[in-house]
Amino acid sequence: MKKRLTAIIIALVLAFSGGASFAQNENSAENKNSEEIVEKEKKLYAQSPHAILLDMKTGAVLYEKKANSKVYPADLTKIMTAVLVLENCKLEELATASETALSNVAQGNSKMGIIKEERLSVRQLLYAMLLGSAADATNVLAEKTAGSIEDFVVMMNNRAKELGMEKTNFTNPVGDHDERHYSTASDMARLSMHAMSISEFCEIVKCDSYSIPATQKSQTARKITNRNHFVSRLSRSDYYYKYATGIKTGYTIEAKSCIAASAEKNSVSLMALVFEAQTEDNVVQSFTDCANLFDYVFENYTAQTIVSKGDIVAHTGIKHTRRDKKIILKAENEMSVLRHKDNEKIKIEHKDYFAKEVSAPVQEGEVIGEREYFVNGNSIGRLNLTADKSYKLDPITFAVNKMIDFVTSPWFFAAIALCVFLLIMAERRRRRILRKKRRDARNRRNRELMQSIDYIQ
Repeated sequence: MKKRLTAIIIALVLAFSGGASFAQNENSAENKNSEEIVEKEKKLYAQSPHAILLDMKTGAVLYEKKANSKVYPADLTKIMTAVLVLENCKLEELATASETALSNVAQGNSKMGIIKEERLSVRQLLYAMLLGSAADATNVLAEKTAGSIEDFVVMMNNRAKELGMEKTNFTNPVGDHDERHYSTASDMARLSMHAMSISEFCEIVKCDSYSIPATQKSQTARKITNRNHFVSRLSRSDYYYKYATGIKTGYTIEAKSCIAASAEKNSVSLMALVFEAQTEDNVVQSFTDCANLFDYVFENYTAQTIVSKGDIVAHTGIKHTRRDKKIILKAENEMSVLRHKDNEKIKIEHKDYFAKEVSAPVQEGEVIGEREYFVNGNSIGRLNLTADKSYKLDPITFAVNKMIDFVTSPWFFAAIALCVFLLIMAERRRRRILRKKRRDARNRRNRELMQSIDYIQ
């Protein structure tokens, strides 16, 4: 009886301890998972398969995820279309919609409802394309810029190469899916950075809406609403981001959701691009990813000024002036770097690109060279160096310097060496001729002597 009772007690103890152990292990696992989630939240992270985050002031990459892998740019293609239009057309120019431009709009694409032969300004069409993603406006702009959509595509690919988009190929100006129409997050970021350097582009992409008045073909006005929920509250206010400054959203079945977004807060300007984002339970991953990336940087990074606009940063020699021997170089713009608040020390280095000596005249503000800045060994961009004042050319100093330069130049010594060589060769020729004359004279005398001897005999 005692043995049975002892066995029951031992079994109960083991069962209790085992259950407690299991509960403890389960709690430990939950705690570990919670720690992993918290740790992930502490870092820059995007759920989407492709993403890149940049400091817009320097172009420095703060975060990237498969940024050089192939993606379909979908409607973000229209960023390139806008760049080419702005670089080649005036905003107030009128464009007439052709039947070809309107008939080439694929079924299901967004349209603003342009009528054949309708005349609209380039400005109006750009707003319709960038805010409403209107494919009909896009095609009309392409024809206006290049004469035909096919020629415009050639322009797109040429411009992509000029911008360094090495893994990009376009087949249409709209962003319609095509296996040969592709890019990368990194390439599209390069394009978007360039686009945001164009003031007219920036003005358009940050608007929440735009009104187009009646035309000769349309009796009613049109209101274009920005589809970028980051910028506009008009369609989905839950994704509105108060620091957003642009840029463009996109979607196709194959590309899924994608976005190029920009935001600015406390002098910190950011750009994020996300591709192949999912949309589940009415949650658009592209917006949440960008918001999380922006929030993290705004909360955890601070802008540290390396050099301010107008700061004296270097000097170099100058010649052909009466008194000045050196020219002072100033920073054309501000250069700053985003630094994590926990990172107290950063190593800042620079490399200069300018001549050791420049020639007068030099105008105040003239770009003399560049300085490239490095933070912890990584380049954060180049800064133009300009002259602090005007430096006039002194004619007398110029003439003297030119004479000294000639006298001390290798060409001068080469000319002297050539003259000496020619003199030596001339002297050798003169002596050779003289010896020949003496030899001929001696031979002539010998012949005369021989003839005289023969005569006597």
